[in-house]
Amino acid sequence: MRSAWRAELLKIATVRGQWISAVIVTMAIPVASFLVVVTGGLGSGETSTSGAATGSLAGLLAFGTWSATISAGEYAQGTMVTSLTTVPRRPVLYAAKLTAIAAAAGVGAFASAIIALLVVLGVRAPGTYGLGDTASLVSIVIVVITVAVIGVSVGVITRSPTASIAIVVAALLLPKAASGLLGGLQPWVVGASPGTVVTEIVGGAQLPASQTYPAGTWAAALTMVLVAVAVAGGGALALFRRDG
Repeated sequence: MRSAWRAELLKIATVRGQWISAVIVTMAIPVASFLVVVTGGLGSGETSTSGAATGSLAGLLAFGTWSATISAGEYAQGTMVTSLTTVPRRPVLYAAKLTAIAAAAGVGAFASAIIALLVVLGVRAPGTYGLGDTASLVSIVIVVITVAVIGVSVGVITRSPTASIAIVVAALLLPKAASGLLGGLQPWVVGASPGTVVTEIVGGAQLPASQTYPAGTWAAALTMVLVAVAVAGGGALALFRRDG
């Protein structure tokens, strides 16, 4: 398992397309947060920390599609056969791939959150926003890892970069976009969606009751993680039951 995990990390670090795209997606949150701050998008009750988190949805989309593309790309490029030949035990290969991409996404998300905070502190007008609870930015790392796990799993299930990207984007955007169609399920679905979980933990923007998870913020985060675990289980079944 350790060797397989290191091999997956080595792919990300040495394959040009993978590490360049990782650097690009890491800048998604800082760039989006910068645009929000310089255009006056923060309210009077916001803090520098909540300002740094305003670009979290862009980061979730970036990391989610990145992870989905990596796993589905192995099928599209035909390299999955090589991976299965090198690591014939599929549970080991899947676990190594899932944890390696999640670890890389977590490191990228941590760097992204720190850079975003520094950017907001650098461009804000002196005295306009307080610092806020900087420790709450850890929520971005947790949520990004969760979305990365979903992205990897969906990529394995669909075997198509295009389809996996579409599914990840829909999963992140549709809960709020179609919230009016959910009826009584709206607070349960929207409240546990990744973007909302970050907003609830970091604070700043006030969410309406229809978008607040009824059982509380940490229950929403737990629900989100459990959904990721279920999707990961689906990815495992797809890999174990199919030919490479």
